[in-house]
Amino acid sequence: MNSTRKESRVTILVKALPRPSSGHSETVCCAGVTSAGEWKRLYPIRYRHGGETFDRWDNVSFAYVANPHDKRAESCKVLQGTLTNHGPCRPSDKQALIEPLITPTVEAAAALGRSLTAIRPTSLRFKYRRKRPQIIAAEKAAYVTAARQVNMLDKDVQAFEPTPFALSFAFSDQEGNTHTHQCGDWETHATFYKWSRDYGEENALRRLTEKYEKEYMEKGVVLVLGTIAKRPRQWTLLGIVRLDKGSYQTGFAF
Repeated sequence: MNSTRKESRVTILVKALPRPSSGHSETVCCAGVTSAGEWKRLYPIRYRHGGETFDRWDNVSFAYVANPHDKRAESCKVLQGTLTNHGPCRPSDKQALIEPLITPTVEAAAALGRSLTAIRPTSLRFKYRRKRPQIIAAEKAAYVTAARQVNMLDKDVQAFEPTPFALSFAFSDQEGNTHTHQCGDWETHATFYKWSRDYGEENALRRLTEKYEKEYMEKGVVLVLGTIAKRPRQWTLLGIVRLDKGSYQTGFAF
């Protein structure tokens, strides 16, 4: 096992939903890109417990070692207490940062040896269905348990509130392949809760549909996908990123 301490600095693109964890209480999986165009997967980030706060597009530095339980090349086991937020990247840097990482399909990313990639969808549909009461109850119980599992460096937090709807996206990639993935993007779920408080659930879902299917598709959007450590051929949707359409060349012929 390689336990050599290393340093890195990335621009955050993904902040996934908090997940209860038996080993780390409540943790968040995040992903970002270095200035050299390398993906980095950051875990475990104790976002609410540990004060490691940041948003999409923030530049953060951290120390890490190889994750002995995760063989994916981009995965970093972040050392608690080493993460520093250096503030947001410049808007003018966003396109040059992400466009070179876009692949036409997840298969193209896998062929490059990547377990993270960005895809510009040619179509996008926001989907939702209400969860069964027993599912919501089980999720709430798991988050309550996770909130109680703190150590000396943790701050107390209220249990995370699970979204009452299962949110997902159906999309087509650049080769016309269709996919449907559950949405693991924390920002989407947080927006649902904010708009639910302001406008009610039905209007919140309608606004999210308009946001993604119309505004994002018209102005430009990329989807960040990653594989699962125990199932390296299975891809999941981690983030939905607004990014202007442009003429930046990725090196792929679509």
